[in-house]
Amino acid sequence: MLRELIIEYGLPLVFANVLLECLGLPLPALPTLALTGAITVSASFASASVAGLASGFAWGPLVAIVVTASVAALIGDTLWFWLGRRYGSRVLGFMCKLSISRDTCVNRSLDFFGRFGVRILAVSKFIPGLSTLAIPVAGATGIGFGSFLLYDALGALLWSGIGVAFGAIFADLVDRALAWLDLFGRGVVAIAVVALALYLAVRWWQRVSLLRRLRMARIDIAMLRALLEGEPPPLVIDVRRRERRAMDPFAIPGALLLHDDAASQLAGIARDRKLVTYCDCPSEVSAALAAKELIAHGFTDVAPLLGGLAAWRAAGYALDPLMIEDAANGAAPAIAKSSSA
Repeated sequence: MLRELIIEYGLPLVFANVLLECLGLPLPALPTLALTGAITVSASFASASVAGLASGFAWGPLVAIVVTASVAALIGDTLWFWLGRRYGSRVLGFMCKLSISRDTCVNRSLDFFGRFGVRILAVSKFIPGLSTLAIPVAGATGIGFGSFLLYDALGALLWSGIGVAFGAIFADLVDRALAWLDLFGRGVVAIAVVALALYLAVRWWQRVSLLRRLRMARIDIAMLRALLEGEPPPLVIDVRRRERRAMDPFAIPGALLLHDDAASQLAGIARDRKLVTYCDCPSEVSAALAAKELIAHGFTDVAPLLGGLAAWRAAGYALDPLMIEDAANGAAPAIAKSSSA
């Protein structure tokens, strides 16, 4: 039945599956590409005459699958790119709410962008967790549309081409697997469901373990505001990555923008001074990690800000704008200076 369905509706199925995956639905399209490639090859050889086989295999159907998948990927990716450009960190926050690794998903994407820039789009579809998030990150960090389109199209062609080629090369094995699936269909489905449940359980446990490790007292925004009006005020530290600051170029007034050389920035600060770290990530993960590291370096009074920058903004408190300097060569923008400095 599956074979007949793909033979009859192969291209529409590929288009729909790829588009839905690129829009963020958990419907992996790579198996569909491989399966469609394998069934296309098998069907072509089965219907070919001896003379046709002697003259070589017709590549047209396989090329059509690759082109269809690439077009679908570009449509979905372009939508996320413009949403990232228009709404920035709000789009990333929404996508992370749909992720099991919601506390670290954006940071991972920013790590890749910080190291490779827009070029990461050429291979991002092969990296779990990065394939969807990389696109709005590209839009939010100011990547030019031309650069995005070039590398995303290259990545879509590479990804779909490898998927289809894998299925075509191993068409015989896929045929045997489909025959086996026809015999033991329910058992295979049960195994797949159990494997998926185990995977989700492991990822959930990893997140719970991370949050337990970072469990510590937080300070809320009302308390921070009161402390800032007192003497001596606490030192507020913005621990967001420069790419996150570029997407949301505002900071709590007077905050120290932590950079790569954090040791030199904190060298002259008394170890008993009150420090408050903040970020804009779920569960204050980055702020808590920074607080733990500061405590390990001898600071005795450190607390993450509950709710981070979003809570401060939601309360209507003042924010300092940051001057953003566009990075060269399509890399993510960098922070130049704070207007309050």
